[in-house]
This record gives sequence, structure tokens and C-alpha cells, in this order.
Amino acid sequence: MVKHGRNKKRRAGRIGKTKLKNKTYKRWNPSPKFGNDVIKANWDNTKSPSQNLASLGLLAKPNQDVKRPNEQQGYDPSNTPSLVELFDIPDSDSMKVRKEYPMEEDDQKYIAKCMKKYGTDYGKMFRDHKINKMQHTETVLRKMGARFLLLSAEQRTVDIPAKAQQE
Repeated sequence: MVKHGRNKKRRAGRIGKTKLKNKTYKRWNPSPKFGNDVIKANWDNTKSPSQNLASLGLLAKPNQDVKRPNEQQGYDPSNTPSLVELFDIPDSDSMKVRKEYPMEEDDQKYIAKCMKKYGTDYGKMFRDHKINKMQHTETVLRKMGARFLLLSAEQRTVDIPAKAQQE
């Protein structure tokens, strides 16, 4: 009998493909896993989690089970202590205020060095790769320069170059 090109089909991979099943998956086990032996011994899989927690003396939803102060009997809002009484906050305390510098000292030195050579000509400053080692764009240099010139005397750690003051 004629096989109608069976060998050709077999070599082409159309017949007799064997697929191996991937058995690397782990079957899901719905029972809870416990790290504590006491809870493991007292847990009943036929009960709900909230019933099991109640049998252990725990609350399943502690925030919902507690009565709110206005729902409690005999609640008087005038008897509530103030925050100062609760947390014992002193009346006066020296707060550590951190000085804010709008520009870092390194950035001030960098832009002062650039301004020493070119003043406020940010286009030339941008093209000079020896002075502009960080390769900031013209816009970034312009913003840095404007911020540096707006600093107060207390905030500035580097003097403004004479070339930038003239312009």
C-alpha cells in the first residue's frame, strides 16, 4: 500500500510530535500555613477565619469591633483631655531650624568660576568645555547664574566676580 508521503511528512515534523508536559508547577494548597504550633493545633479548617480567631481570643477586624466614643454610653466630650495633657508637650521648646540654602556651595563655586571669565554671557560659557566641565546647557547655566545673583549675603559663600557685577 502507498503511504502518501508519510516519511516526508514525518521529516517535516507534521506527524508524530511528542509533547512533554511541564511538571514544574506546584499545586495550590488552600489550607493556611502556620508558624506557631499553638495556633496550628487550635485552628479548625471547617470554621471561617474570623470564627477561628474568636476561638483563640482574637478579633478578626479590630477597628470595626471597637465602639466609637460617641456611641459609648456616658460619653462626655468636655472630659476629653487636650493634646498637651495627652502627649506632655512643653510650652516652649527651642526648635532646631535648619538653614535653607537655595544653592549648594559647590554650585556657587562652579558658576562663580564661569562668571569670572565670561560675566553673564551664558552662550560663551556653554561653549567653553574647559570651564564648563559639567557640560551644562545654556539654559541651565542661565538659571544657575540668575539664582546665584539673587542670593543674599548670608546665603552666598562665594563672592560675585567683578565681571558679573559690571553687567
